[in-house]
Amino acid sequence: MRKRSKVALVLAGGGITGAVYEVGALRAINDVLDGLTVNDFDVFVGTSAGALITSLIANGFAPEEIIQLIDNRHPEIGGVGVSDVFHADIQDYFRGLLNLPRTLWQMGVSSVTHPLNFAVSDVLWELAELLPSGLYDGNSLERYVRKLLEMPGRCNRFDFLEKELYIVATELDSGNRAVFGQGGKGIVPISRAVAASSAIPILYRPVQIFGKDYVDGGLHGTASLDLAIEAGAKLVICINPMVPLNAARAFPKQHYMRDHGLQAIVNQTVRTLLHSSLRYHIKNLKVKYPDVDIILIQPEWNDERMFSNNPMYFNSRLQLAEHGFESVTSGLLENIDFYQQTLYRHGIEMHTDLVARELDVIRETSGDTQVLNEIIAHPEHLRAEFARRDGGETGETSLQESLSRLEQNLERLDDLIGS
Repeated sequence: MRKRSKVALVLAGGGITGAVYEVGALRAINDVLDGLTVNDFDVFVGTSAGALITSLIANGFAPEEIIQLIDNRHPEIGGVGVSDVFHADIQDYFRGLLNLPRTLWQMGVSSVTHPLNFAVSDVLWELAELLPSGLYDGNSLERYVRKLLEMPGRCNRFDFLEKELYIVATELDSGNRAVFGQGGKGIVPISRAVAASSAIPILYRPVQIFGKDYVDGGLHGTASLDLAIEAGAKLVICINPMVPLNAARAFPKQHYMRDHGLQAIVNQTVRTLLHSSLRYHIKNLKVKYPDVDIILIQPEWNDERMFSNNPMYFNSRLQLAEHGFESVTSGLLENIDFYQQTLYRHGIEMHTDLVARELDVIRETSGDTQVLNEIIAHPEHLRAEFARRDGGETGETSLQESLSRLEQNLERLDDLIGS
């Protein structure tokens, strides 16, 4: 084997659904790496939702642990609640309502004096002034991430972290890209940088750090692969959950996007902008750094399931983590020759036995949600079962028996959490 190159993991933005898709994809990647996990990579770069996941991975949280958090089944921490992601300050809304009579009076006068120059968009714009600088407060997310990273064995400071971690945000007043983890920004708490990078304009209020306001890092591109390459990485693995949908493939009988309403049009537009900027970014980097290999993992163009979910939809998080695991696992196996050759150049070997057997279990159970959840959240149970079967035990152990043991383990875990 060659000496292992410096490897970077770059996670793009994509809201809640994008973050959980990335976790499922990381679980799949772990299963094909031989003697290595994503936690062993050298450089981590995160933007927006990807900032949250990279901060946990760089701190040693295994993908299955993060899935347990998503499913509220982590034995020590529990999980993540709606209030940890969406927290509204009601007082700010009431302060805005105090100005409602004055705003309505001004609009009424304007509509009477200039009736031909008054549009519905003007009404919406005037009413928007009554709203606070964001619908939700990002401090709740910051508190949750801080709680995780201040646990024993974790680290909430870039300059004390063993791994190289970079989190990208946008400085609101100047519009410049801000990279936390470099220079003077290395002393910023990681939890604060995650909140800043995830502050989607309008949805979240700007996050203030050292007197400056910061918003979503995705405004400077959904993924900053250049930071990983400048840090010395020769192999960059990027996961991007935001891909536009090819409606002709997904909806063969009704493939016009406009037929699916305003939400579909906005969704397609945002995904197209983010994905096209990422492709252009990667194209330029390949020209500038021909000795660097970039592996891009993302949903297929006809992945209607990823497209149909609102990026900030909280309730579907576990299902999309499972979808990310299953779809990325299938994609890795379908293109295994390419991935094996690319990783081998950087001193990394792959094995497919484990993922192939896991996919067999999933297909045998027709994608049963309980079995799939057990596989991705508690892989040690299924791997122990595989090892037991491979140990030459007397008699042929059926797949149904293996699934029964998985269900029993899941029930014991529920009892443990309940007690």
